[in-house]
Amino acid sequence: KFPAFLFSFCNAFLIKPASLTVVAMTFSDYFAALIWGEGVTNVMVKSITASLIILIAVLNILSCKLVVKFCSVISVLKLVIVAFLLACGVAIIVKGHGHLENFKLTSTFENSSTNPADYGLAYYFCAFTFQSWNSLNFMTEELKSPTTTLPRGGLLGLTAVTMSYLLANVAYLMLFSVSGIIDSKTIAMDSGLLAFGRVGELIMCCGLMVSCLGCLGGGTLCISRNIQSTAEDGLFPNWMAWISPYLNTPVPAIITLSTMELLYLFVDAYALIPCFSTIEWFFYCVTFSCLLYLRYTEPKNLRPFKIPIFVAVLLFFITATFVVLPFFSDDKYTILMGFLTLPVGGFLYLARTYYVRRHSTQTLSTDSKEDSLKREGSFAKDDSLKREESLEGSFRGSSVYGSTPRTAG
Repeated sequence: KFPAFLFSFCNAFLIKPASLTVVAMTFSDYFAALIWGEGVTNVMVKSITASLIILIAVLNILSCKLVVKFCSVISVLKLVIVAFLLACGVAIIVKGHGHLENFKLTSTFENSSTNPADYGLAYYFCAFTFQSWNSLNFMTEELKSPTTTLPRGGLLGLTAVTMSYLLANVAYLMLFSVSGIIDSKTIAMDSGLLAFGRVGELIMCCGLMVSCLGCLGGGTLCISRNIQSTAEDGLFPNWMAWISPYLNTPVPAIITLSTMELLYLFVDAYALIPCFSTIEWFFYCVTFSCLLYLRYTEPKNLRPFKIPIFVAVLLFFITATFVVLPFFSDDKYTILMGFLTLPVGGFLYLARTYYVRRHSTQTLSTDSKEDSLKREGSFAKDDSLKREESLEGSFRGSSVYGSTPRTAG
């Protein structure tokens, strides 16, 4: 149970809340830029972020089906926005103002780092955008046929997301130079503005905000189930496992997740991406190593679905590489701080185990005392009943057989 607790603790209280906070702040950046333009303060952005987190939490509490339908509609809109973004890039190329030099092999790695560790760190920021794939299995209990739906959803969803993000980056490279991409804080809005003016800017801004809403809604939906199921297994406090009988939603788990998101507003959530991503990929590496171990030791076990062994081996080496490489980068101390959260999780697990054992021991001792008192009471009651019965028999004997009360006594 310790590895399960450690993963759920890091996932539900560190990694995912920080990730969702970053997504919410991205929404707030675009919303504030659309409404107020340049005069946006950090307090305004965080206030919008807090309001958005609370709104998404309320929607998840009220109805699970509503959030699922909302995310389904947004998934279609995301593809439309990516198509529009690609159209922006093509329009700029047609006008003769594009940056086709970005696609030349001679300039692809120009001024790039020669330290392999920096590529491992950069990979964390790239992989951060694909994080939803690892939340699919948290909804397994609510799927009608998970053995078929889960693999199909993973394959189709990952393929669509990968192609969409690849085309989006192609469009950005068409529109901007590398330095322009780095300097832009709202690159999607700038893309629409450059290609189609104010109208394009509004379309891209609304599209990105809708995309962030879908990510927040789906993320809260999935991660709250992780908290609820872990509490149901006895690893988290029992009150987190409560499901509303009227709404059929895990209300305490959703509130806990949203509270953690709000707390991350008081720190630089963007700086936590490499810090927590290392822990996440460490768990992936452990997962693939366990998969290989079980394939070797228990090859005949029944598995709902099975991947080729070479895929597991390849993923194991990839995850191991990206866990080790960042320790040789300039941000190695940030990565180390992320790993220090593992002992914190271990301490909480020991504290939780001690509390549960002590509480169960006290409960058993209380029950044993109550049982002994009940037994003593029942014995005393039986003795009194026996004495009463003997007395009644004695008096009956004196009246029937003519014995004197003294003799009967």
